[in-house]
Amino acid sequence: MRKKEAEMPVRRSSRLQPEVTSEEMRNNAEVEEQDDPIILLRSSIKAHRLLPAVTEFQPETEPTQPVLKEEPAPTPTRTKKNSLQEFLEGKDRAVPGEGPESFPRVVLKRLEVPEKGEEEEKKKDVVEERKVIAQSTPVYSGNLRMKEKLLTPGTDWRMLRERRILKPLDTAASRKRMLGDGQKRVLWTSVCTYLLPCLLILGGASWYLWEFGTPRSLLAVPAKMHQGWSAFALLWRKWQRKEGCSSHCRFLLVESIPENLQYEQEAVHHLSVYRAWMELLEGANSSVDIAAFYFTLRDTDLKVETPSSHQGKNVLEKLLELPSRGVKLSIAVNSSQKSQSDTEDLTKKGADVKYLDFQRLTGGVLHTKLWIVDKKHIYIGSANMDWRSLTQMKELGVVLYNCSCLAQDLHKVFQMYRYLGEEGVSIPHPWPRAFSADSSHTHPLHVMLNNNTAEVYISSSPFALCSEGRTYDLAAILSIIDDAEQFIYISVMDYVPRCQSCNPVRFWPAIDDRLRAAACDRGVVVRLLVSCWSHSDMSVFVFLESLSLLSREPLGCPIQVKVFVVPADEEQKKIPFARVNHNKYMVTDRIAYIGTSNWSEDYFTKSAGIGLIINQTAANTGDSTLVRKELETVFHRDWDSSYTQNLHSKMSCNTES
Repeated sequence: MRKKEAEMPVRRSSRLQPEVTSEEMRNNAEVEEQDDPIILLRSSIKAHRLLPAVTEFQPETEPTQPVLKEEPAPTPTRTKKNSLQEFLEGKDRAVPGEGPESFPRVVLKRLEVPEKGEEEEKKKDVVEERKVIAQSTPVYSGNLRMKEKLLTPGTDWRMLRERRILKPLDTAASRKRMLGDGQKRVLWTSVCTYLLPCLLILGGASWYLWEFGTPRSLLAVPAKMHQGWSAFALLWRKWQRKEGCSSHCRFLLVESIPENLQYEQEAVHHLSVYRAWMELLEGANSSVDIAAFYFTLRDTDLKVETPSSHQGKNVLEKLLELPSRGVKLSIAVNSSQKSQSDTEDLTKKGADVKYLDFQRLTGGVLHTKLWIVDKKHIYIGSANMDWRSLTQMKELGVVLYNCSCLAQDLHKVFQMYRYLGEEGVSIPHPWPRAFSADSSHTHPLHVMLNNNTAEVYISSSPFALCSEGRTYDLAAILSIIDDAEQFIYISVMDYVPRCQSCNPVRFWPAIDDRLRAAACDRGVVVRLLVSCWSHSDMSVFVFLESLSLLSREPLGCPIQVKVFVVPADEEQKKIPFARVNHNKYMVTDRIAYIGTSNWSEDYFTKSAGIGLIINQTAANTGDSTLVRKELETVFHRDWDSSYTQNLHSKMSCNTES
């Protein structure tokens, strides 16, 4: 056997396995001798599968060994029966390559046997491919049969099968990930349940302390919070505005001329207050906001019908129609009214009326006369919501059209009034930032009035109602007097240099001293036109006379004082609180001022009022459409009319025709 083993030709598969030792070859030979030829053939094939593949062309660097080529075996001479019998008896077993009866030599082709890492990579690829298929498969509701009907393409059905076969691997990493997700879910639940409410409460408390300061008592907190909510709503409405405010405004002076008062034919005339109010109400589309001292548009207070009250009744009818037209009517009115029939009827029709108890808040009254229509049209003047202000009193005001920049600033003042109309509130100090002024003496609004440049701002009184940036009304008047260079013309109903409601009554020279200084120190011409009527305090004329005495020599200060008397017949004299020049304006060579307050300390320190200041110095082109020019013309008309009287020591206000 060992001789045969030495002489046996090397198999091609054995030659390609350099690591096989001689001992292993001997063991293989012994196996070949013991096993059946058929088993020997299968063992050989199995061994060759585990060996590396052999290509037909070997590189020249490999060691040369005899290579077996496939040759046809000689045809056996024995019969088929004898060959089969010998094969079964074992006599036909022979070593391949020896003798004519040996088995044919076979060259085995290389089999692709994956290396150690390739099998794992293929498994990973299969898993990844299944994941992609599962993610791309649409999710269908219903049972599997319905899914088969919905998935028409065969590929979709295979994808769905793959998705059903795939199951999440229950590995340690997946369990750890699931535990981590649960912990995150518990953490977020805790944050949303406990931490966020605590942060909201802390933030709200911080905002409250920053906005209002430390509360004096817990009872003040609800009112402050309500005020803060009003301020937030105001800011929200401001942020909700989609269009920028308009600064190209058109202004129009309006007047009420009492019955039986007639000027010369060539004298200047302006649109009536009644006509201006009716046009504003007829053109209102969304909102009408009115701040007034009182509402008496009907003659019910007299209990006698008066023909001259028809204009007031028409205005009231237009106001009653607004809610039915979809126009929101908001009113702020002083609470102490002799008659509330007008406001009660307006409330029944859908108006939102707030009553302000200024006697409790400041010791004064709400003396403002203000209209804001559609947040862009404005009326400011001396006329109250009274039928007498349209036919029995001399009034002056201004209407600004399409002036939303200024209207938005005025609306903040109106919102302050509305807030003070709430039950149990007090004046905040300071006011929330939502009520901060958009215009002031130092930062006026730059607008176009009738195609002329102008600087405009709003002043307010008393000082407690001046929010951040708002100019105090008295400070605005004093600054205008100090700014004058040539003249100062003033037309007011009452000029009282003292506090009449104070106990005891005291002298108040704030405006009086500034007028004296302007005339005597700078040589500015000062003309003061005050009203004389049945309710005039005659002691006031003593102060006025002392002022006019400064014009005498040797002082020669250019100060003049006159009184304006509105004529009245016997029937008109029976009308209470009528037949008076109710104007409240001032004009200089540089600035125009139109206000709502009488000139005494009480109106500036206790009562609510506003002023409109217009500076058109840069547009001083001589155009008659300037507000300052028009006011100057009105003043000269009244000053030179037959209804004025020179001031004297024995003054009596005779209102006869």
